[in-house]
Amino acid sequence: MGRNALRWMTICLWMVPALGQAQPGAELDRDVQRAIMLGKAGEFARGLDVVEVHLDEDVRHAEAWFISGFLLKEWYKQSDNLAHRQEAMQRLARSLTLQATQGRSSEWLPQARQALGFLGDDCYDDAVAAVNTFQTGDEAKVLVLVDQYELAVQALNPGTNLSAERAAFHKNIAHAHATLYAATSDEVHFEGIQTSYREAIALTPDDATAWYNLAVHVYNRGVGVMKELGLETSLGEIIEKQQASRAHFSEALPAFESALELQPGRAEILLGLATVHHALHNHAERDRHHAAWKNARGR
Repeated sequence: MGRNALRWMTICLWMVPALGQAQPGAELDRDVQRAIMLGKAGEFARGLDVVEVHLDEDVRHAEAWFISGFLLKEWYKQSDNLAHRQEAMQRLARSLTLQATQGRSSEWLPQARQALGFLGDDCYDDAVAAVNTFQTGDEAKVLVLVDQYELAVQALNPGTNLSAERAAFHKNIAHAHATLYAATSDEVHFEGIQTSYREAIALTPDDATAWYNLAVHVYNRGVGVMKELGLETSLGEIIEKQQASRAHFSEALPAFESALELQPGRAEILLGLATVHHALHNHAERDRHHAAWKNARGR
């Protein structure tokens, strides 16, 4: 999404009364208006100084939190300073929470929601971009961005269930690890595949495809271990690799079974089960699943 965010000209729609019209005791409101004017002039730091002095004095003033968050949002648009974005989101979210607690409607609420939505979408886009350019160790970077996106969503629509979206990011991270593992054979990426799929499954345990993909990768790792055997491999190494391979096959089996439980009759899963039972020398189970696979394929 482009960064065509709110324009400062909209602020004039909800500016507090001019100084000469201020109500008694409205020092904070006057400073809010001054912060707005400084923001319009691009003097974001000065605007924040003006309004932030009141936040510790009256933490309940929702509009002050909104203005400080809005200033940081505008500053972020010019600076690309991610710390500004994160702080802006927290302050905008707090302004919405405070306003909801106070039970009052305010003219600035739609703008606060729009600003927070813009920043949340910006985090989501950055998370997608980080997955697309994924490198070793990028998991934390991606998941922090997803957390920030969720902060915005929950502030705008409390109670929203984002399990499926979070699971999708974990599955895409697993896919990125798989691509890197195919290119490098680095064990860290195989571990990343397993961890990421299991994180996805923890969020959406009824995702048959995630179970199936996990099973396939673990089974293939077992096959890969056996392919490491050569003519010069010692007997001790052969036994060790056979045991390691069998451990992978045994680990893949319950994942295949979980996938089949969720999608009975799916041909790919039945073939996977037949294959892993063959590798484990479970001939009766191999034949049973192979027959079921043929039946599912219409053979």
